Amino acid sequence: MSHLRWGTCGEEILAGTMARGEAEAFLRSVAQRVREVPLPFVPSLLVGADVAYGERQAVAAVVVWDLREGKVVWEETREGPVAAEYRPGLFFLREAPLVLPLLSRVPLDGWVALLHGHGMAHPLGAGLASVVGVLLGRPTVGCAGSLLCGRGGEPGEEKGSWSPVWWQGKRVGAFLRTRAGVKPLVVSVGHGLTLEEAVGLVHAASVYRFPEPLRLADALARKSLRAAAGGV
Repeated sequence: MSHLRWGTCGEEILAGTMARGEAEAFLRSVAQRVREVPLPFVPSLLVGADVAYGERQAVAAVVVWDLREGKVVWEETREGPVAAEYRPGLFFLREAPLVLPLLSRVPLDGWVALLHGHGMAHPLGAGLASVVGVLLGRPTVGCAGSLLCGRGGEPGEEKGSWSPVWWQGKRVGAFLRTRAGVKPLVVSVGHGLTLEEAVGLVHAASVYRFPEPLRLADALARKSLRAAAGGV
């Protein structure tokens, strides 16, 4: 895939052939390339990407959400084999082989991608959202239900309240209350935007606990997996 940066690494990720040592070294190299910088454009679209897993097969879904209109403007799914077993800290080996090709097909511009995983809030400084952002050269945000590393104070109970997450003396993410009284999400920069921008975008797109593009991508992936397995 010529549009992926670092062609050889991209091919290994898509093939699921990285050993643990290689994968950890790769994540450290990604962390060095992550940029927490202001967005060069005002985003009008958020792209949610998620994967549903069966025993051997998986389905990825991408949903493009128009922030101004509050609706889906494009979606697509991709079926494929489960690339790797789940290993804490190496989630990208399992998710990226299906997510990367789908995101590269989005036929629109001016978007930021939301990934169900971590960005900078990762023990090696780069999780799934950072891998995707750096390889595609796109701004990405990690949204996770719990911490993988670090600590921080509880945000206020009202929707939109947030507090920083710290790891080894560095601010790596935020606890964001996306719905009043509901457990906060862990939001972190994947690549190409600031933490404040990441928090603001996730907040703007949230009705329930997870932002709408991710929630809808999850639902679409699960529905498509059931259909592929002969269900309804």
